[in-house]
Amino acid sequence: MVKQMAILEGIRILEFGWAVAGPLTTSWAGGYGAEVIKVETRTRPDIIRSFTPFKNDKADLNNSHFFARENATKKSITLNLKHPQGREVALSLVARCDVVLESYTSGAMTKLGLAYQDLVQVKPDLIMISSCMYGQSGDLRSMPGYGMPLTALCGLTHLTGWPDREPCGPYGAYTDYLVPRLNLLAIAAALDHRRRTGRGVYMDAAQLEAGAQFVAPALLQAALTGEAPTRMGNQDPQAAPHGVYPCAGRDRWVAITVFSDGQWEGLVRAMGSPAWALEQELAQAQGRLARAEELDQRIAQWTRPQEARTVMELLQGMKVPAGVANDGRDLGRDPQIVFDGHYARLEHPVMGQVDYAGHSLTFSAAPQRVERSPCLGEHTREICLGLLGMDEEEYARLEQAGALE
Repeated sequence: MVKQMAILEGIRILEFGWAVAGPLTTSWAGGYGAEVIKVETRTRPDIIRSFTPFKNDKADLNNSHFFARENATKKSITLNLKHPQGREVALSLVARCDVVLESYTSGAMTKLGLAYQDLVQVKPDLIMISSCMYGQSGDLRSMPGYGMPLTALCGLTHLTGWPDREPCGPYGAYTDYLVPRLNLLAIAAALDHRRRTGRGVYMDAAQLEAGAQFVAPALLQAALTGEAPTRMGNQDPQAAPHGVYPCAGRDRWVAITVFSDGQWEGLVRAMGSPAWALEQELAQAQGRLARAEELDQRIAQWTRPQEARTVMELLQGMKVPAGVANDGRDLGRDPQIVFDGHYARLEHPVMGQVDYAGHSLTFSAAPQRVERSPCLGEHTREICLGLLGMDEEEYARLEQAGALE
């Protein structure tokens, strides 16, 4: 029987990560087999260790489900990078790693003496990726920031909402969950480059530029017509009906999209072929688009007394795209997500059972492995005495000096 090998098995990644975009990149890499070591510090811990939700509402650096979700499948070592001996430990780790990821503000690693030109002195074929908000060059390079303002800067917020209202934007730090996908692809490409050439590479992965890739249609429209698209609510220039409709119960909704005449016919049959829906004008897309607002009102009257899942299943049976607007509880028990094994329920020493999600891409010959998130500095001793080969005396000396905190 051939042993299945994870895609990144044998690769070791050292993470100087912060918040979501960087840490989630390495978490997914860990799921594909990489060994990931997260460098942290007790004096300034990763900010999302302080984010809710907390187990039993008890605020603690090891009790954040938010942190856990973005930091599965990695080890944690605490180092004071401003301490000369802490920096030396970091360099010793770099020498034993294939990839270094950092997502600090531009210039932070240079101030610590851990810039790419410093690291290649101990690891000449190192792959390093910097993933800060604005990149390593330009007037805004040293400005810190988070996913919510970045989502606005990328143009996504401007496009989200209703035409007669202010922009509302997609929920939360949206780009934090787009950027890691490109980061991980870049790391995989760099590893292939090193395999073929023997050379490492440095990558400046500006999150602003990565996020802008997801508004490409808007950029193209502006370039071709001189007019920038704006908010349309749930409307679509090519589909009608195209919206989210109320259903029975509190805050229950179903999304319905009709792009083709055949899908419209299926929706009409599902609604029981009411007279208004049989008008010849509505048989073609142009007529439906002209009466989109009316269609939304009519369909809402039909969906409102029904269960959302009932509507979804009925329409899907008619080959009409439809889906329940799942909330967090729905996602945990969604039949397809459960079937796919998307969540791994693992025991955490502080939080108890936690559901961890892997990357959305699964390879048949190399399944993901998801392990629990680490407590702060949980693996410091293990890494120092094992990977770095320290003896007990040296470890105690570094600990007493404040280098391991």
